[in-house]
Amino acid sequence: MLITLAYLVPRQHLNTLLGAITAYPLTEEFKTGWDDLPKREGQRQPRYSALATGLVAATGQPVKLFGEHELAEKEHLTGSRMLLLTSDAALDGRLRVAVQAWERHIRDGQGSSVLAGLLPDPEQARSFADFMTFRPGQVPVMPGWVYRTAEWQVMRQLAATSMLVDGRQPVGLSMDTDGSLLAWDPDDLLVNRAGTAFSMHKVTARLTTRVGIEDPVLCFDAHLSRISPQGDWAKNVWVDREEDNAPLLRLPLWRRQNKETGEWHSHLDPAIAKILEACQLSPLDIPDKLPDVPGVIRPQLASTRFHALGSGPGPRFMLRLHEHIVSTLPSLVPLSYEFDKRIKLAPRVTSYPADGLLPDAVGPSGFRKVTLACVYATPAGRDRMLAELAELTGRPVNPAAGKPATAVNARWDVLARHCPDLLAHDTVNRAAFLTSLDLPAGEDHLVAAWLETKYHPDVTRPEIDAKPHLRRLLGHLGIPTQFLATEPTILPPKTTPPSPETKKHAARAALRDLLRAAGVLDQRLLDAVIAGGRPHGLARKALLVGVHARRQQTGAEGKPLILTMVALYVDPDDLASCQVLVYSDRRQAWVRGAQGVADFHAGAIGSTRFGRTGEKAELTRDVIEVRLGALLALKPPGTPMVIFVDTQETRTIWPGLQNAHLGAGPLPGDTLRAAGGDVAIVRLNTEISEIGRPVTRREKANMPSDPAKPAAPERKVYRLADTDRHCWLFAGRSASIKAKGGDRGAFYTRWTLPPGLTSQLTVPWHSYTGKEIVVVSPGSWAPEQLASLTASLCEQALSWDDRTQMPVPLHLATVIDQDHPDYRVSGELEF
Repeated sequence: MLITLAYLVPRQHLNTLLGAITAYPLTEEFKTGWDDLPKREGQRQPRYSALATGLVAATGQPVKLFGEHELAEKEHLTGSRMLLLTSDAALDGRLRVAVQAWERHIRDGQGSSVLAGLLPDPEQARSFADFMTFRPGQVPVMPGWVYRTAEWQVMRQLAATSMLVDGRQPVGLSMDTDGSLLAWDPDDLLVNRAGTAFSMHKVTARLTTRVGIEDPVLCFDAHLSRISPQGDWAKNVWVDREEDNAPLLRLPLWRRQNKETGEWHSHLDPAIAKILEACQLSPLDIPDKLPDVPGVIRPQLASTRFHALGSGPGPRFMLRLHEHIVSTLPSLVPLSYEFDKRIKLAPRVTSYPADGLLPDAVGPSGFRKVTLACVYATPAGRDRMLAELAELTGRPVNPAAGKPATAVNARWDVLARHCPDLLAHDTVNRAAFLTSLDLPAGEDHLVAAWLETKYHPDVTRPEIDAKPHLRRLLGHLGIPTQFLATEPTILPPKTTPPSPETKKHAARAALRDLLRAAGVLDQRLLDAVIAGGRPHGLARKALLVGVHARRQQTGAEGKPLILTMVALYVDPDDLASCQVLVYSDRRQAWVRGAQGVADFHAGAIGSTRFGRTGEKAELTRDVIEVRLGALLALKPPGTPMVIFVDTQETRTIWPGLQNAHLGAGPLPGDTLRAAGGDVAIVRLNTEISEIGRPVTRREKANMPSDPAKPAAPERKVYRLADTDRHCWLFAGRSASIKAKGGDRGAFYTRWTLPPGLTSQLTVPWHSYTGKEIVVVSPGSWAPEQLASLTASLCEQALSWDDRTQMPVPLHLATVIDQDHPDYRVSGELEF
């Protein structure tokens, strides 16, 4: 049995566990008043969170404001258009004063403040259970506001008892106004040896649903929050107002630079000062100089910044958290996942084929011949490329620079080109050097370029990076690319050059990535998915399709949706007959994989025509249906198709993928199924906050001798027990945790490291992870066969030595997007 941090909330215990909430149902008049507020932030209405933040500061309690789309149908029918929720009705008077002060600030003191006068009397004890609809055999239906506030009371209960951790002093947990729990006590801070870097443990919870479970589900997780003592690179701050039983405030932190001194200063939203003054509360200021050791004010470092302490609390802490949850909240029922003995995975193969890459491996590319061009600037770069190629082929490969290609076999060869000017970051007219490469051409002849690039993480990035330009430039010529980093000749002082092992791993990964982009496969993939004596293996030809959709958070004229589609045609009896196909927007057709990759990288990224909601979602569905129909038409009638989609990316495009409407709304391939096509749909979810992090196994074999140590997941697929729905969890460990010494977090928590291992505080500690596999529509397949196929396509990666998050077709569609020159440009960051 697999244990996770996901727990069923029995409906008979809803009121005890979730409690009630104070609600202000807001009518059309309030919404009209809101819509009349002055536009700011680039001619937009104020965000709901702007008012909620001010009310949090005034009341010291969690506050959320919701729009119409987050309300229940019965709330619409009673005239509600917005909803204000908080956890304490006793602060009603202060809340009204705060709303008035906030509106006065937004209006710059001009005009009348109307919102406070439109607040109704609160519903002082609104029950969450009253807004859940239970359905036999299906997940409960709840409005959006329930999902985003239901954890408040649970977390208060969880914080009421200190957490036991391996015999050390119990850890006190303090709730913040976001509903998270923090190990706030100064003795529980994690500190580096120099006493300059600090982190604290953070526990989160999220209400969700699970396919086949008729009651709601709570998922917990834990992280390390890094603290920036002086607020550098911080976007939020925690403040302890040292009031009894009051949550810690979590507020946005604003930063401004003094133009005269160049120094940065932290401050809160100016509206907060006005609100606190109106409420006759003590001011809340961020001093220019904070204590060197975090105290009552703790700025949170943005997650993308460097920090001297490692990330992650580790698997052992996760198991202690599970024990704390079940002892403190015994009404919660851990979800049960049982090993599905019907699913057996083939051994993962990481080595190159013993007899080299055979001619059949070129077949899936769709080209008669493939030339791999090694374009280098330094002898070291050339030597690393050719050494890795020698390992791949099983014999020396030594093409001379500028000379004809050296044949590896009848279908692929290698050539070398020395062209430092083309590769240099500061080259202005890069296209002028392309002709010097003298690359072969031909409709049935593919060239794939392996390019050297100068890079070291400790060296300042060049103003103009050659890589995006080269990828786009060669994309116009139909040439897929991959890069091999070599460090600059001169490195900054105290910089550690990469080790030979690191260089070897980088060359191996780059070469395999280039073969993946070229559509060159080897026998490992077929061996992973065919039957081979295992039950539920692939025994017939099939189209395996990955549909990737990502919203780009940049764009002057709206945020485009990136849509990539990759198809893998699998013939289990013949590798040469397999095919990798990519849909090309440029050609409006399915093309050979390398052509599709090059076309995508040569063009603009995404389209504002597509979207995940409303009319744009409908258009996106229609376009994908046409593409799927064109793909199926390329193969013999009756060819089965399996479509893989990412839950997070696509469930608003196709409502039929959502738990609440599973199989009952629009789905990919609807048009094909209506015409009699054999189409199956598999949905994957890797969002740990929704599926519940694996923490240990409860089995007879391969268990640790230390009962307090978590048992790591094995190469097994676990099925959600006690349900007739087709839902599996494929748990696993990252490559980092499997590396030598990488599982230190299973032996210790960060608090209990022995003195000789305190250096491990600087190392990231990965916890166990997993992916949910849901067979939405099985087509002609047995659901467990699709679960086995999906897990196998994740377990055997094409271009590296470990498991991928998504099965091969969907992984390829995702990587094509991530390799685009404009992927997350303009400094876009995710925090």
